[in-house]
Amino acid sequence: MKQQTLMLGTAKVDITPPLGAEMGGFVARQGTVSGVHDRLTAYVLVFCDGDEKLALVMTDLIGVDAALISEVRQAAAKLTEIPGERIIIGAIHTHAGPAVLRGGFLGKPDESYLSFLVQSLAGAIYQADKQQEPVKAFHGRSECPLVGKNRRQLGGPTDPEVSVLCFKGEMGTKAILVNYACHPVVLGPDNLLVSADYPYYLRETLSSLYPGALVVFANGAAGNINTGHQARASINGTSGNKRTFAEAQRLGRILAGEAMKAVETASEALAPFLKVDSRMITLSVEKIPSPEEYAKMKLDWDKKYQELKKTGGSYGETQEALLMAEWAEAMKTRSERHGLKTKIPLELTVFSIGDCEFYTLPGEFFFEFGLMLKQARKGKSLFILGYTNGCIGYVAPEPA
Repeated sequence: MKQQTLMLGTAKVDITPPLGAEMGGFVARQGTVSGVHDRLTAYVLVFCDGDEKLALVMTDLIGVDAALISEVRQAAAKLTEIPGERIIIGAIHTHAGPAVLRGGFLGKPDESYLSFLVQSLAGAIYQADKQQEPVKAFHGRSECPLVGKNRRQLGGPTDPEVSVLCFKGEMGTKAILVNYACHPVVLGPDNLLVSADYPYYLRETLSSLYPGALVVFANGAAGNINTGHQARASINGTSGNKRTFAEAQRLGRILAGEAMKAVETASEALAPFLKVDSRMITLSVEKIPSPEEYAKMKLDWDKKYQELKKTGGSYGETQEALLMAEWAEAMKTRSERHGLKTKIPLELTVFSIGDCEFYTLPGEFFFEFGLMLKQARKGKSLFILGYTNGCIGYVAPEPA
């Protein structure tokens, strides 16, 4: 018999990398961490209804790969009784944080920092698990079309939904979970200061409005949604002059305003029941280029770069050719090391709190996948947790 009460424990831990750490996010970035604008944090929510227990961890990182997730789960298992598959770990996908993805080509992770990360996350899970209290959960929604933009099609469609889950205990609002699909890439490749980007200002604003509440941001299916520049512009360094902290603050506060509307109009309390289902599936992928094909790509881009230098090509054109040649070389090395894979294993978790359903997507899924899920579960309140429980890269629908 279920206890008829939803319990919630919360915790957060500082995961700011040291000065000099390599950064992840941009091929065009030159340099390492030179300072800290806002400290990076990991947020933990532990839910329990008497039968099921689940930990949701959201980190101010670019992503979390399967190896890191496994290490955190093993470390947490020594401290708690939460099963590994009931520990869900995601990232907000900031591009102003440390390189943490092993085997990636956007910065080499520092193994000592990764070890620190594992222990920090496991410790925060333990802390949240040990200080649970009864709460009631309230769901609210709003829309924010002014922040997320289609980065592949100028003026194209997006998913503007802002979903919020508000948890209230005896002392007031204990936690607020905000779900919205948009790359945190206001800050560009020239930025060398550590930051959570616009989610920092979202959380800061909501925390000032709801003192004592732990405000957690979870990104959605944001593979093709960013804050307003075309994806190619980040590659060639021509994305304009709006990639500033002032702009990140402006967008974060706009989103916070919509999240506040969702909190203030939240519906009646959800049923205090927690359901969880987690399974491994295999994703088939198109043929990946061979090392020889990547080598040819590099030669082609090298040739184009030299031609542009001779003919006076623009900065953007020459920079793109140079960086694409570097990318092709990195992918050739990666392909030689890991081989050609046509099947990718991935972990999917679905859990619900009352009528609210949560779906994890382990990578950069295009927003269309989020909309497909919402359409398939019409009548339900959905949270799409992108960049969660893995990082397999971009996943686009067939027409893309």
